[in-house]
Amino acid sequence: MKKNLRLLLVSLAILGCSCPLAAQIQPHVSPPSRDLTPPSSSPQADAKPPQSPAATPESLAKGKAIVLAAAKAAGGELLNDVRSVVVTSSGQADTPGGSMDITLKLTIVYPNMLRSEAHLPVADVTQGFDGSAPWAVMPQGTVDLPPEYIGEDQRGIALAGGWGLYKQALAGTVEAQYLDDEDLEGKKTQVVQWSVSNGLVKLYFDPQTHFLVAAHFRSLTIQGPVEVDQRWSDFRTVSGLQYPHHSLILHGGNKFSETTIQDVKVNTNPDHAMFAKPAESPAN
Repeated sequence: MKKNLRLLLVSLAILGCSCPLAAQIQPHVSPPSRDLTPPSSSPQADAKPPQSPAATPESLAKGKAIVLAAAKAAGGELLNDVRSVVVTSSGQADTPGGSMDITLKLTIVYPNMLRSEAHLPVADVTQGFDGSAPWAVMPQGTVDLPPEYIGEDQRGIALAGGWGLYKQALAGTVEAQYLDDEDLEGKKTQVVQWSVSNGLVKLYFDPQTHFLVAAHFRSLTIQGPVEVDQRWSDFRTVSGLQYPHHSLILHGGNKFSETTIQDVKVNTNPDHAMFAKPAESPAN
């Protein structure tokens, strides 16, 4: 029983990184209650992130230019015609008990609706956001997620394939600051700091292809914050646009999950009702 609970908790964290869920729970803690309010303080939460250099007109202009170049490389104006996307993927998560298979389905309606579904060996978990209220369906039942996690959902929508971010860049609404060039796994990248409602995100762009290949951010969980790194690769053409088909997630510098895209569908006209919180389901 304890092993199954640990697998379930890890699965919630995978779902969270694939599309942010409040219950990005670490595998060594007890199962969550129906109260998913983040802690008021913790050693990690109190720790201040490293200070970034002061923004200048030049660094802001270069940051926006790098993100805009990525948007153009991913498809340019064609992105403005993308109203929705449905992505299915599968892979494995690293757990204390070994590797766990997982299948994910993500549905996004731009600019602000998402639904993510995870099929796991021990349970199915669903998360949703209708643009104003986040929720989740877990074995404990259907729960409202606290408003502190709205920013998690918004960031997840933007970073799914980078398309949400690129749509913002094309609209001229991205606030981005160029930081420096850095080596990432032996390859040169251009690093841009992106300001979002729930904090700062470091974005790493390949200067040759202009693609977004990595991101680093602090993600909120009910146990406190966790430092998350995401790596994207294997870019393929989908409806004239570029979408990364391989994803690697690190928590605190350690491998957490690895998934491969099976299918990407654009403009399927999903019913908006699927993003609303469902009726209460009985706890298992």
